[in-house]
Amino acid sequence: MSAKKSERLRAHNFRRSITRFLDQMGHWYVLDSAAVIMPAVSTLSETFLFRMSATLDHPVNVALMQKALDRTVERYPYFLVELRRGFFWYLMQPMYKKPRLEADSAWPCMNFNVHKHGQVMFRVRLSGARVACEFHHAMTDGTGCINFLKTLLHQYFELGGVCCADPGDIFVPGQPVSEDEFEDAYHRYYKPGIPGPAKLPRAFKIDSPVMKDMKYRITAARLPLAQVSEVAKSYGISMNDLLVAALMEAWLEEYKNSSKAARRKTGHNIGIEVPVNMRKFYPTKSLRNFSLYVMVCLDARLGNWHFDELAKYVHHVMRIENDERIIARQITRNCGSLRIPLVRTTPLFVKDFFGRIFFQKMGQSMISSFISNLGPVKLPPEIAGHVRRFDFIPAPNKDTRTNASVVVWQDSMYVNLGSRVKSRAIEQRFYSRLAALGISVHLDPVEED
Repeated sequence: MSAKKSERLRAHNFRRSITRFLDQMGHWYVLDSAAVIMPAVSTLSETFLFRMSATLDHPVNVALMQKALDRTVERYPYFLVELRRGFFWYLMQPMYKKPRLEADSAWPCMNFNVHKHGQVMFRVRLSGARVACEFHHAMTDGTGCINFLKTLLHQYFELGGVCCADPGDIFVPGQPVSEDEFEDAYHRYYKPGIPGPAKLPRAFKIDSPVMKDMKYRITAARLPLAQVSEVAKSYGISMNDLLVAALMEAWLEEYKNSSKAARRKTGHNIGIEVPVNMRKFYPTKSLRNFSLYVMVCLDARLGNWHFDELAKYVHHVMRIENDERIIARQITRNCGSLRIPLVRTTPLFVKDFFGRIFFQKMGQSMISSFISNLGPVKLPPEIAGHVRRFDFIPAPNKDTRTNASVVVWQDSMYVNLGSRVKSRAIEQRFYSRLAALGISVHLDPVEED
């Protein structure tokens, strides 16, 4: 590409990456390229809410935490928004009423209507020593959520008299808000001419009834980080590879024990989606969505696999697929269609109709399960000493049924499996495999169905 064409593309991508606009009605934001489909498929039970929580060393002071929340939302004006329908697109309109803290529930991430007028697109919930932030995926990903939670904790402890000599990477109220924080980084790094990703086969699904009454079971465990690291090194793989292999094995066992009718109904492919933070490939400060994924797929009809074979297989697939040039094909899919004039000028109700079909056929049908690893959380030492643990809970999904999220805090890894089905088979096999490898699995009590 010539220097002139390259400069024109850069300028065009920059214009497309802008999400904040001002007209005679005031300020408003457009959704990023990965989020445009989410409002159409969000329901009270398939909420697209995911959750980050911190458990402190003392019961939360509610009045102090409310003041901290009031300060925090001022630093994140692009999160203090409500979802509105336009004629062609969904948009996010700023709100000027600050959100109130809510009591937590036994069923996280459920019973949330993102379309409700006056409903901010996240909520902060309290229970004893725990403060939890639940964010809608149409607004941000795990990076944006954990940034918000860290600011909230910083403000809470500062109001309580705990001052940090250096807040580090924590966003502090009073700092200027950069427009880079709410850019659509997918459009910024769009590359024309790159083909979209190859279509994958239908994925096998667990054959179990969905729990009623909008229940969402969480099976949480604490793993000693040193033990996970030692086991992973013994196989010559990363800790994330180890978890993916354990989840893959759990699904292969589920397939082996399923009926022929269940296999015919879904498929024979085990597809594990592993989200990838694209900020490690492309420089951006964006706190909108900027994650894509690697798909680790295996045809269950190929026969039995020993765990060491699975570990090697997962490791090599992750090394091959977790490449900027390959993952960039997903940016082509996300952004390319949005730049077609006919798509841009199609009414929103038509986009919603076809968006639901696309989401099911090209997304959910290819995935058996996903595992999202946020990695280590870091806080200033003055605050860190007051935080006992972090937890990351995936968004509920009745199609992928049972999914996992992972976060590391200090010397422990915290794993949460969220499930919308009655069967606990995936959770049992997953944690049993980790225990069989010599990892001490400390399970939290599980809520009854």
